[in-house]
Amino acid sequence: MTLLNYYQIPSQIPKSICDEIIKKYRVDLQDAFVGCTNGRIDEKLRQSKVNWINNDSWIAGMMSHFALSANKHYFNFDIDGYKKEIQFTQYYKGDFYTWHIDSDTELLSEDFTRKLSVVMCLSSKDDYEGGEFELFYPASDFKYSFKLDCGDVLIFPSIIQHRVRKIKSGERFSLVGWMGGPPFK
Repeated sequence: MTLLNYYQIPSQIPKSICDEIIKKYRVDLQDAFVGCTNGRIDEKLRQSKVNWINNDSWIAGMMSHFALSANKHYFNFDIDGYKKEIQFTQYYKGDFYTWHIDSDTELLSEDFTRKLSVVMCLSSKDDYEGGEFELFYPASDFKYSFKLDCGDVLIFPSIIQHRVRKIKSGERFSLVGWMGGPPFK
């Protein structure tokens, strides 16, 4: 069996729905961070703003549908659902997120492992410059680059390195969720 690198669903969600999500969750944004030392955020790793959406909301249900369908037809991982909230993210001019994986050992537990990452773009690709979403496969030294459009969904194994390139102008909004289940055997 060949592991599918990613599964992409092109613009299925109407712009009006994406705009409503942005309007509702772009308030009370917090600085996103990874790598906090002595109470200071490492801004060399990530710059963006986030808000959180309950994992039992209709938005999480929509994203879950896409992930479970892709899993059933392509990935075939043992998945139970979400353990944490869905992340609403705003990238503004100069914002980025360096290479990382979503299945970090600090996030692993005895009963839950992130297995699929689900990204949905809420912005029109004409609303921002830069901000490409990239996947990297070190074993083959191969990189995929995506200029995501409003309603595009990308699903990939959480162990794959990925990043969001620096925003040159405009704003890019997205949703991110992590589906998982028991640890890999």
